[in-house]
Amino acid sequence: MTGSNRSIAILGANGRLGMEAAKAFSQAGWKVKAVARNPARLSPSGQLQPGIEAITADAMDQQSLIAATKGVDVIFNALNPLYPQWQALVMPLAHNVAAAAAANDALHLFPGNVYNFGTAIPEHPVEDTPQLGDHRKARLRIEAEGLFEREAEAGRSRTLILRAGDFFGGTGTGSWFDLVITAKLAKGKLAYPGPLDRVHAWAYLPDLA
Repeated sequence: MTGSNRSIAILGANGRLGMEAAKAFSQAGWKVKAVARNPARLSPSGQLQPGIEAITADAMDQQSLIAATKGVDVIFNALNPLYPQWQALVMPLAHNVAAAAAANDALHLFPGNVYNFGTAIPEHPVEDTPQLGDHRKARLRIEAEGLFEREAEAGRSRTLILRAGDFFGGTGTGSWFDLVITAKLAKGKLAYPGPLDRVHAWAYLPDLA
């Protein structure tokens, strides 16, 4: 699905993944709606990349979100509350995005992560690897994906989960890769929370987008 006939709404467009996704889809010829509570943050200069339209909406307001995504073919869900807010916000946001996808008959792209597999995650997880979430964040992600699955089974909305490892690269900072691992790299110090030869899942944001 490429070309100027296709349209996509990027939710959480101010975030690192949202920014990279908006850029990638715009460069591929899509019409992009960059949806955020404060779209002014999308471009300090006020000039957005061609093909990107800034839309103001609050994802916690279901009707606002439905209106902001009206007419798009795809909804890219880059919403990611701060960790202390997950318990309060993850499921309400999931319900609202599912409602927006259903109302607009749009495909929902959801960036999944590997939290779902818990601490028992194998080196090479596959699609049917058991999701044994053994901590709070894992259980919330499993609950959200379960909602999307039920919505699909009921024929109300469609979700494609893009599962990836920990983010690095792209615009801005905010992941534990740059906040912890490479924070003191300029001083010749690398902080890594485990053996350097231990397998770990990483996702380079421009590639994922």
